[in-house]
Amino acid sequence: MNAREVLQAVEGMEPAAQRAYLAQIAGAIDAATLAEVERAIEDGDDDAVMALLPLGLFAGLIELFRTAYIKGGAGEVKGIKAPGIIKELDVNAPDASSFLSGQAKAFIDQSAVDEARAVRAVMDAGRASGQSARKTTLDLIGRVSKQTGKRSGGVVGLSGNFAESVATARTQLSSGDNFLMRQYLTRTRRDRRFDAMVKKSIAEGRTLKADDVNKIVGRYADRLLATQAEMIAQTYVAEAFNEGRDQAWRQIVDRSKGRLTFSKAWKSRGDEKVRNSHVTMNGQTVRADEPFISPRGALLMFPCDSSLGAPLSERARCRCIAEYSVMPVNP
Repeated sequence: MNAREVLQAVEGMEPAAQRAYLAQIAGAIDAATLAEVERAIEDGDDDAVMALLPLGLFAGLIELFRTAYIKGGAGEVKGIKAPGIIKELDVNAPDASSFLSGQAKAFIDQSAVDEARAVRAVMDAGRASGQSARKTTLDLIGRVSKQTGKRSGGVVGLSGNFAESVATARTQLSSGDNFLMRQYLTRTRRDRRFDAMVKKSIAEGRTLKADDVNKIVGRYADRLLATQAEMIAQTYVAEAFNEGRDQAWRQIVDRSKGRLTFSKAWKSRGDEKVRNSHVTMNGQTVRADEPFISPRGALLMFPCDSSLGAPLSERARCRCIAEYSVMPVNP
């Protein structure tokens, strides 16, 4: 598959993955019992709070990752020129099953880590400000929107960094301190429609009303959740799709009984969004079982690969691709 085909296929699957993630988080929040969460927060029991907010197994999202894997492999295998070799992806091969179950587990485990960090961020902020358990509960799971009747503006579903950003933004806006409130105005994902309200409060030297703070911070949290869903969709769908492509080549090589192997070249998107390390990697070529190496030392078998421990900073939202070339094995 060429770069255009890969990018078109991956981008076409991302919206469904985003929706699946957001639906799972909404379901977890809807199932939460306000009084029980409030009681656990009152007791200062982080573990009990998390037990009351189970995120579930993300079955719909995991199935979309599997679909991406199959599409990547099936699309790639069609274009491999290997006469005399049956070209059909075996999705039940041990490597395929191992990857799919491993990716699902890694995603679910990371979601649990993020949830724990988000809970701690909100509970710590609540304790530091001396606010009631009820307010901390609402900061955590969100407040019911008069327009939709659904909860929004909480931190469930956010990464640890994002949850901490929400807690800090709330502190900044609630402080009444001009310096801290101006810091809020530097946040990239804030809803700028509220900027005039914040600036007026700064100019008049007064503290924002609690309802206004909840509205502004809630909207900020919702935007971060949308960003989180987008990042997850882009990263995990691309990893599954690219693993499927790589698996197709490995299966063809196995079926060639030693006659064929392949090489792969790293190709970046070539625009201003490409991270610097991947600009440097553009054109890097390795043999079948060799990893690409980033300038930071990260090892990746293909873009977005996590199997060799590459950090999220080298994988998240990556739009690079690997271009494969069949090679005869030297006699």
